[in-house]
Amino acid sequence: MQFIELKNPRVLDILERFRYLYREKYDVVATNRIKQNFVGKHDLYTSEEYLNRIRNRGRGHEGSPAGGYSYPIKPDHYIGNDPQYKVDFTEVNDKLMVGLGLQASALSQLYPPQGFIDWHNNANASSFNVIFTWSETGDGWFKWLDGEKIVTMPDKKGWSCKVGYFASYDEKTPVTYHCAYTDCWRMTLSYTLGFDQDYWSDMIDYIQCEE
Repeated sequence: MQFIELKNPRVLDILERFRYLYREKYDVVATNRIKQNFVGKHDLYTSEEYLNRIRNRGRGHEGSPAGGYSYPIKPDHYIGNDPQYKVDFTEVNDKLMVGLGLQASALSQLYPPQGFIDWHNNANASSFNVIFTWSETGDGWFKWLDGEKIVTMPDKKGWSCKVGYFASYDEKTPVTYHCAYTDCWRMTLSYTLGFDQDYWSDMIDYIQCEE
């Protein structure tokens, strides 16, 4: 995983629309379902001990996260009464996907303070990827396992972007174990691009271009 410069004004405008919708227009905390049983358990699920437990399971770990504390913002998790919610999400999500040629939306989450996602590796969803993160104050992080070394990537205030490749168990490339935590409000929008590395590289160039 690596940070890239997020400079393209068209991309930033779309991302700011996401931030406005789910931090200002809609109260996601009041209207979107959350699994409350993981609240306050970040010390366990983002620990090195838990990472080792997941690694020792090998293929017994499917790849998806098992625990976390965050609010999914996709319309299928919305339980409010405003029909515009789905319209707004679809519009802004489609603009980003079409603009960057993205294949699928893998994750759209809003994390409150002490929010987190546990160690997992996405081996069940192998693909080149791009991850956009908004942080209210920058007081959070993303961790991933590089060989035997845990790399911590501190959040930045505002929007930032990470890119990488999530391998499956059947590839020579190692799977990428990763987790995240925040002490402030944080939004993550994660997308997949398939397996065309040249196209993925072109997307990175576009995101970094100031036009």
